[in-house]
Amino acid sequence: MKRTIYIFLAIFLFTSASAQDITESAKKVKSGVVSSEYDRNSFTYLGIDLAEQFSAQACTQLEKLAVPDKFYDNAVETKTLSAPGQRETFTITAGLVKRLSDDKLIELLHQNKIGQKIIAKWFNRQPDGTFNTNLLKERGMFNANDADYIIASASKRGESALMDMGMGLINKSYVMVVDFDNLMTMEQVYNQSETPADKRHMNGFMATVNAYIYKLNFNDSVAAYFFQDYWTSAPDQNKISAFEAATFPFVPVQHFQQEILATQFNPGHALAPKVQKTSDELFQTMVQSAHQAIINDVEKKNDEFRVKAYVSAVDPIAAKIGKKEGLGFDQRYFVYENRERNNGSIESKRRGVVKAMKVMDNRKVTTGDTDPSLFYQIAGGKIDAYGMFMEQKNDVGANFVLGYTDGGLGGVNGRLEYYIGKLFYKSGNLSKGLTSLKLYVEGGIDAGSFDYNGVSDFTFARVSGGLNKDFYLTNFLHWGPFLGFGVESATWDTSENTISSMFIEGGARVGINIRYNVQLIGSATYYLMLSSEETDPDDNVVTEEVDYSGIFERGNGLGISVGLRIMF
Repeated sequence: MKRTIYIFLAIFLFTSASAQDITESAKKVKSGVVSSEYDRNSFTYLGIDLAEQFSAQACTQLEKLAVPDKFYDNAVETKTLSAPGQRETFTITAGLVKRLSDDKLIELLHQNKIGQKIIAKWFNRQPDGTFNTNLLKERGMFNANDADYIIASASKRGESALMDMGMGLINKSYVMVVDFDNLMTMEQVYNQSETPADKRHMNGFMATVNAYIYKLNFNDSVAAYFFQDYWTSAPDQNKISAFEAATFPFVPVQHFQQEILATQFNPGHALAPKVQKTSDELFQTMVQSAHQAIINDVEKKNDEFRVKAYVSAVDPIAAKIGKKEGLGFDQRYFVYENRERNNGSIESKRRGVVKAMKVMDNRKVTTGDTDPSLFYQIAGGKIDAYGMFMEQKNDVGANFVLGYTDGGLGGVNGRLEYYIGKLFYKSGNLSKGLTSLKLYVEGGIDAGSFDYNGVSDFTFARVSGGLNKDFYLTNFLHWGPFLGFGVESATWDTSENTISSMFIEGGARVGINIRYNVQLIGSATYYLMLSSEETDPDDNVVTEEVDYSGIFERGNGLGISVGLRIMF
């Protein structure tokens, strides 16, 4: 058994020497070098109970959160830390923030023996205080990709080398501590702001969410102490007592703070849901929204949390990642190439931007022949499979377009697009028909003078919605058909009445990349006007049939638009 311990220790020292901690990772990003290395991190979720309104309820909901598939779940029996009245005010670039200090939180982690519990999880500690490596082997095997498998198979130790990879994963253990500050009902928010009764349209909850990310620093010296002073494969009271009294270091990684809402319109409001969510359902929605926002921010700001994979094939572009790494349909990745400069330094160049169009379910131990997920390119140059690699770059999944239309229903217009293909995608399918499928909402305004019961200055406002699908012809050019339905209203300065007309719109849009996330967009839209009517301020019909297109010379014709689209 001692020989096994020394082997694991040697392996760990090697892997920790070659791996980067979070500080070094940040330095690499700042220096312009993107690491191609990726291993699964693990998370332990904890809530903070500050003995405030709803604190206990928030912690109860936090306990129900599931760690995303791309991370190992290092859940411990302690789910909540008690810290009444311990927030402090800190000065940051953006101003003042109120949160718990790292010193106090790390002390709370030590008091609740979170470090011991995480390490006990990794080394499968038994009730008699003994350790074993069963979980390490299991996670090492599951973490391995096809390249790891091929290399291990060519070595003398074979698959045993994959089991040893688990040692390197211990130093990728993270703790997320979540704190809900100023958690109030909307009624309390309205009371605090003295909102008039007729302006109180919403019910639900509002809170400021603080999250604190810490890394368990299981470096080479900590590992050496562990194996020398605490490891035992047979009951040993001295080592059991020493382990339970030990303190394992944590390193601050990131602070997160954001306002989170979980609200709905009150019954009777025009936008109220048919069935109101209960208070518990809204509370659960708030906690889940906070969790997703925290994960997105952690992945955005920390290189170690972003998935990386080598391009394994082109035409179509492929990489051996999938649901095991949390890959989602239409999820965005940047493709990089690391090149050596003349002075010997390494620089990373972004070669393209791709999105997933076939996501494989690879949640199993690799046998060296994993089916790859497939991607389509939306920007950049030529991509090859000779050393280029992908890095996860999450986007919101929405676009905003600002432009101008001449002819048809002309004027200044803005459009919001949301990618909906992921809502209908089934894992493992090649679904090109769902790629870049978007639901859009568009609004426009215009003005002009026309003769309707006397010459008047009219203001036109329209809103429409529909479906749009993009097809990428090259890596810088796309086109897409669209079809929608809308309403335009006309008001004028000599009357309080309104003339409105429904319409159908359809056509095609063409986009040319200026940057990977900015395009020049041109559109050709045909507007077919439907029923039109004039109504008074009380919405009573004054004139049932109005020749909208004839009076205003709008609609029932082609409009040409040009604008800029920004992808978020």
